[in-house]
Amino acid sequence: MKVLASILFTLFTFIASAQELSSKDLKKFEAAEAILKEKVVQFKNDSIPFEERVALIHEFIPRFVAILKEKNSFLYPFDELHSVMRVYAPDNSFRIFTWQLKEPLGTHRYYGAMQLNDKSLKLYPLFDYSDTMNVHPQEILSHDNWYGAVYYKCLQHEVKGKSYYTLLGFDEADFVSNRKVLEILSFDEDQLPVFGAPLISFTDSNKVTTVKNRMFLEYNQKASVKLNFDIEMDKMIFDHLVAPSQAEEGAWFTYIPDGTYEGLEWKKNKWTWVEKMFHYSIDKPDSPPMPNPILNKRD
Repeated sequence: MKVLASILFTLFTFIASAQELSSKDLKKFEAAEAILKEKVVQFKNDSIPFEERVALIHEFIPRFVAILKEKNSFLYPFDELHSVMRVYAPDNSFRIFTWQLKEPLGTHRYYGAMQLNDKSLKLYPLFDYSDTMNVHPQEILSHDNWYGAVYYKCLQHEVKGKSYYTLLGFDEADFVSNRKVLEILSFDEDQLPVFGAPLISFTDSNKVTTVKNRMFLEYNQKASVKLNFDIEMDKMIFDHLVAPSQAEEGAWFTYIPDGTYEGLEWKKNKWTWVEKMFHYSIDKPDSPPMPNPILNKRD
């Protein structure tokens, strides 16, 4: 309920603030958005040659940055940029725009901009350096060497008086696999973004605990995998992934969901692994409904 109340408060605050835009500002942002929208539609069009799409995205970026640096731009949602994902911090202190460009070999290049809700109009470009990193990097990163992803969710927690933000993202890694990413964001003393923090704890069957700076779920491109926060349960829920065969153990690009779910619970100032989120038994009344048997039981 606390998370829901925070979301509602942020939403109402944003709506109230958006109403403060003057008609002059509104027209200015709408005109800029119309031009930006055309560029987005074009660079997302795979039928256009790759070199032309690169040129289009390089035209889009400075235009977008310029309008985000305009006074009161934080109050304008840019809803018409449909292929540009936007997430807000629960405390409304910043928002992040992320988008991607499909490359010829099935890989993707990611782009982003972080805008702080600040009178000084602070704006940080995000530079995707994931192609220079390990497959599942655990380094502490910055906006200058960011692990690129399209973010779709942002949560907030306080640890010793400091805010940490959990970002959920999607990475179309290549032509065989995709990745879901759980990223931890904070800000240093100079208000610069820092990606990664030791706030994700896993304990294996031998009771050995491993703490990670970020979490990855890599899986077969044809599979559909869940990674999201359940407000009612107050927990992160994600698919348990398995190799299709013993021979493919460790080949993450082959992994698929097995129908069960793991989770993360915010506990003792970190995300703590929950091995199994749901426990069903056919003998319990609250178990999921079972279909009637096709054949009657026989002796």
